[in-house]
Amino acid sequence: MVKIDEKNKGKRLDLFVLERIHDNGYKFLSRNFLTKNWGGIAKVNGISRKQSYKLKMEDEVDIDMRQVEDLREKMTSSTEIKPQHRDLEVLFESEDFLIVEKPKGVVVHPGIGNEDSTLVNYVKGYLSQKDDFKEEVQRAGVVHRLDKGVSGLMVFAKNLEMQKHLQEQFENHEVKKIYLASVEYRELKRGIKKYFPSEESEYLDIDNEIEKLEESNFVFDKSWLKAEGYISRSPRNRVKMQFRKYFGRRGKKAISYIKPLNKDHLLIVIKTGRMHQIRATLEYFGIGIVGDTLYGPARARSMPDSIELRSVFLSFRELDGSDFTIIKTK
Repeated sequence: MVKIDEKNKGKRLDLFVLERIHDNGYKFLSRNFLTKNWGGIAKVNGISRKQSYKLKMEDEVDIDMRQVEDLREKMTSSTEIKPQHRDLEVLFESEDFLIVEKPKGVVVHPGIGNEDSTLVNYVKGYLSQKDDFKEEVQRAGVVHRLDKGVSGLMVFAKNLEMQKHLQEQFENHEVKKIYLASVEYRELKRGIKKYFPSEESEYLDIDNEIEKLEESNFVFDKSWLKAEGYISRSPRNRVKMQFRKYFGRRGKKAISYIKPLNKDHLLIVIKTGRMHQIRATLEYFGIGIVGDTLYGPARARSMPDSIELRSVFLSFRELDGSDFTIIKTK
């Protein structure tokens, strides 16, 4: 969020946004490209405005940098991605997709400052080595993301039909994912301690809890804490996001479900895919993920390379309509 001063008063909104985007390292975006993809990139005082809007003193401009990064990815075709070789933990592979275990510290997709040595580079290298890579797929088959420090299950499409099929499921929030977090506590928000087992005899088994959730078709009972609110960029640290229960001038709806297994581990399911949703939501409740210095008490201003958050469950529909599910909790 940027408050307009005398220097920028009267400036066109699109020119101001372009300057800010370039200052953040996204110099590849032109004004023409920005115009073609304007929807939702910038809000003034919480309201979407036309590119021609003239800025006024004290206007507050919020730029969705996640959407800017999405545009960066759209500009990167598979042919521009360099195949690289590294041992990949491939957990499952069919003619349409493969499931890999993303390691901590690896960025998913090339971007500013990360032109290679990403998971996408390694997946393209793996498939190219087998002469099984199809240039028709966009961005080497990627359909979703995990933050750099997060590990766990990811699916990559091997052909364009499957890629579009998966993208539609992710966009419609039909893909089921479960995360496991190792946590530490600061001061828990009032009212949520009742969700946490108080004695070792009350600790829950992760596999049993996942099985129960599957059997209920992901209907969450009262043992799950429902965290419903809004995610927006932190005004104090622009690298971070923040979770708030109530909508102010900005923010996107965020819904998560949290279930403590014991004093050190939580299961988390997100129903919306907001940037840093799990980390910002847990911070709001006074919970930190082990290793997460950005959202931890140290208040670092940079992204950690490794945090104890892992995607352990992934379920989606295959092209023939059948369900595919993979679980890796160990």
